[in-house]
Amino acid sequence: MDPVQRALLVARLSVMTDESTSPGRQLEHGRNTVQARGWTVAGEATDLDVSATKYSPFDRPELGNWLKNRCHEFDVIVVWRLDRLVRSSKDLADLIQWCEDNGKSLVSATEGFDLGTPFGKAMVAIIAALAELEAGTLSTRVKDSHTALRKMDRWPGGQPPYGYRIIDHPRAGKTLEIDPVTSEAVRLMGEMTIADKSQWEIATRLTTDGFPTPARFHLKEGSNRKTEVSDTWNQSSVGKILKSPATQGFKLIGRSVKERHLARGADGMPIRYTPTGIFTDEEWTRIQQHLAKRSRTRERSNGAAPLLGIVYCDQCEDRLYRVVNSHANGKKYSYYRCVPKTGKPRCTGATFLESWVQELLDETVFEELASLPVTETRFIPGEDHTDELQAVERAMVGVRDEKDIGLYDYVGGQEEYLERMTALVEKRKQLEALPHREAEYVKEPTGETYAEAYGRMDSEERRALLLKAGIKLYIRSMKPIAQFRIYAPTDQIHDALDLPESDRTRILTDLDNRFGGNR
Repeated sequence: MDPVQRALLVARLSVMTDESTSPGRQLEHGRNTVQARGWTVAGEATDLDVSATKYSPFDRPELGNWLKNRCHEFDVIVVWRLDRLVRSSKDLADLIQWCEDNGKSLVSATEGFDLGTPFGKAMVAIIAALAELEAGTLSTRVKDSHTALRKMDRWPGGQPPYGYRIIDHPRAGKTLEIDPVTSEAVRLMGEMTIADKSQWEIATRLTTDGFPTPARFHLKEGSNRKTEVSDTWNQSSVGKILKSPATQGFKLIGRSVKERHLARGADGMPIRYTPTGIFTDEEWTRIQQHLAKRSRTRERSNGAAPLLGIVYCDQCEDRLYRVVNSHANGKKYSYYRCVPKTGKPRCTGATFLESWVQELLDETVFEELASLPVTETRFIPGEDHTDELQAVERAMVGVRDEKDIGLYDYVGGQEEYLERMTALVEKRKQLEALPHREAEYVKEPTGETYAEAYGRMDSEERRALLLKAGIKLYIRSMKPIAQFRIYAPTDQIHDALDLPESDRTRILTDLDNRFGGNR
């Protein structure tokens, strides 16, 4: 009879959803072996989500601790199958050597070997070689599978882009669809960008409206994070979402963020998970244009001085900067001052009290913009089925690709293939027969002038309006009389203030008459 030995039960799982090799089942086989031999259980070493091809037994969290720090507490290692311990001959040789050096034995509950016998050692070597071969074959199959998946509208795994969620693919695997909650946040980002709001303003609005941040949205229940999840949006997240083609439902491939690019089908067309993106193609183009424009100007908007980039020195034509001075009486006074530049002498007397400058600018704006009407741009959707047609054609290519790689090689598969292709061909005919009408934007007056709008805006909104219109106030002196000139590029004002096209000639002529040679 074998002496009573202390057994360490070992279990490992690479994928926690694999029911056939669940930890509970592995440990149950081990307990049955221990009971049949009259041994006692010294403990359990269970490693979940741990690959035997990447981590040796000594590097695993649970088993590694027993082997390195608690080897005096057990006499024999009991495992369900050898591949739960090792997947390479080298790891097996290292483990066998460790067992011999430390007087330990190794037993498989289902494969009938015991490291304590010569035959058992030979069996272990053969099984380990087979396990290593199986691991290599599995790796090749996985790589081939990933290559095929790149050519299909199937989700390869991982976190979906913000604005989308993972669903079952109609044929097999997973794909994406637009998420009703987070897509509203993305639409708000796009609308505010088109309205020329800064990414800081967009992030603030998203936080105020309570939209989940990407980190919050992707947080899995029960997951352990080293850092706390933030519910405050930041500018970087807004920019990444609005610039990524994934936001329009396109499939991206590449190992890193920098390497990611559009995945294309056999027809050369970009692969899309959804028939249309969160935005129309026209909206997406406008969003990218606004982002590019802001990237070129790089004018600070968040927390900047109210008149920064608007008021200039009329002597050197450089911008004025706000300076706050503390008086001996404890009061603080704000000025706009011409700051000396390298290689340029300081302009004498180019310092102006902020309250005077603000009053001068307000009076000028209220007078010059009093007749300019505010309009709202309204989008009238068109009827364009190009995206749907492309989606149908991509689906037809996908079905053909699936047939080429043998996914329909089963009883009834040919009939299923023909049924799908027939349905897609009929869908394409229906879409081609539908009418086509271009979408358009129309400007409608709100009944308010821009002087009135300027009057109800806060300082940041006023600054954003004037910067977008390109209006600049050049000041030479404030005393004894104000000497200044205003620069107002009429074409830029037209674009910035969204003037109605029907009134453009009259309004621009009026602006030319008002500003005269000061432009």
